[in-house]
Amino acid sequence: MSHKIELKSAEMTKAASDTLREAVHDPKWENVPLGTLIETNKLIFVPGSVSVEEAFNTLVKNHLNSIPVEAVPGDMNCLTFDYNDLNSYLLLVLNKIQVNNQKVTEDCQNGKPVPVGEIVKLTPKNPFYKLPENETLTTVMKILGSGVHRVAICNPEMTFVKGILSQRRLVKYLWDNAKQFTSLESLFNYSLQDLQVGVLNSQYKATSRQSRVISIHGEEPLIMALYKMYTERISSIAVVDNQYNLLGNISVADVKHVTRTSQYPLLHKTCRHFISVILNSRGLETGKDSFPVFHVYPTSSLGRTLAKLVATRSHRLWIVQPPENILSAQSTGNSMTNQSINSATTNLSSSPTNNLTLPSESQQQQNLPQLSPTVSNTSNNPPSSPNLFEKEYRSGKLIGVISLTDIISLFVKMTTDYKEVDPQTARRQRGSIV
Repeated sequence: MSHKIELKSAEMTKAASDTLREAVHDPKWENVPLGTLIETNKLIFVPGSVSVEEAFNTLVKNHLNSIPVEAVPGDMNCLTFDYNDLNSYLLLVLNKIQVNNQKVTEDCQNGKPVPVGEIVKLTPKNPFYKLPENETLTTVMKILGSGVHRVAICNPEMTFVKGILSQRRLVKYLWDNAKQFTSLESLFNYSLQDLQVGVLNSQYKATSRQSRVISIHGEEPLIMALYKMYTERISSIAVVDNQYNLLGNISVADVKHVTRTSQYPLLHKTCRHFISVILNSRGLETGKDSFPVFHVYPTSSLGRTLAKLVATRSHRLWIVQPPENILSAQSTGNSMTNQSINSATTNLSSSPTNNLTLPSESQQQQNLPQLSPTVSNTSNNPPSSPNLFEKEYRSGKLIGVISLTDIISLFVKMTTDYKEVDPQTARRQRGSIV
């Protein structure tokens, strides 16, 4: 049975907040041991001596977003290699950024292999958090709710790593098991604006330095989007038109589409054009048309938002002001049952794999690594529930953003007595260039 909250102002009243917290308080899911969430089959390390190309091959071959990089075998304080590092590497190759390592800079620009252990040192990272497998879910949620993207799960003696728990894996677990945690499931019926979750621009435009909703104009070149993600320490960026209508989303993982020499011209074409390239690529891989679904509305329910995050395997969704015709339909859309949303997220297709190979001598002169793509065979289809995605390709004006961090932070605040978790903590630690 869905619950309704009547608010008289933009801010949730203390009474409403207390009622919500009491309604969803359920100690059962808070005490789940971390060992039940780890995927040991995906625990893959690479030595720091391997090249960036080899590390990238390992990343995409195993459909991972990050890989721990060991300085020595059994390294318990290792850094991780992810697509943010690949973006830094590409920008170094193109001489768009400078780092305090002259040898790495020269090797990148001369087309020489660069050890991945050196590249991961160049991008500011949060500490490699480690927790024993018998620790509870509440503990890890406090860490991931502060903006840390992943945590290492170790044996009880903390002598070796058994698995990696990411924000995405945690949220998917909570979503998949929501029916076991009935009080958590009831929270899904509230809208984003009722819960006051995420970031809404009330004072600054999304393209301004003061805004936490970072975007780029669609007519700007793609290379500027990659550079902006690097300087702002973010993993995806919204693309907008001159009226700040959302055109689409560019993720740092999309860097894999521009690391082939033949794709070099894309870097200097517009972000709007690159979005069409990404969508066309997805259509070829899945055998059907693709369209952007990386947005929700302030009136969208938390359940609907979680469904999209799980289905699109995204770290964030953009909040838009919907056109009036969609706004009127939204009130009925939010009554969709969790069963309908579950059916939409069961058929997820895996990302295509690409093999990054060392550039030939002529390619090295063009300062770009070379990709040899091989599309994986998959029998699954992308989510296509009309209840979940119908007509939502008509996005509106960009007014906010909601991330996995925001949602995990919300769960901690609403279901525990711990109120000090700040979703911006990790990002402040990483800092920004400008």
